[in-house]
Amino acid sequence: MALRRPSFLPSLDELEQQAQDRSAQTARKGSQFDHPTAKYLFMVMLVVTVAAHVVAGIVFLVMGH
Repeated sequence: MALRRPSFLPSLDELEQQAQDRSAQTARKGSQFDHPTAKYLFMVMLVVTVAAHVVAGIVFLVMGH
């Protein structure tokens, strides 16, 4: 007995068409990110890194290093 694909999942043809549509879209001129999630993740990591350095600098100042 073969397993059937659930009806709520898109067909392989639909998935292929979606992938082709996404690859046809190009990023904005001058943009380094072609995926919005990558941009947001980069910004979050940048903020966390800067905040960690500021906190560490304050801790070292207080400790007298």
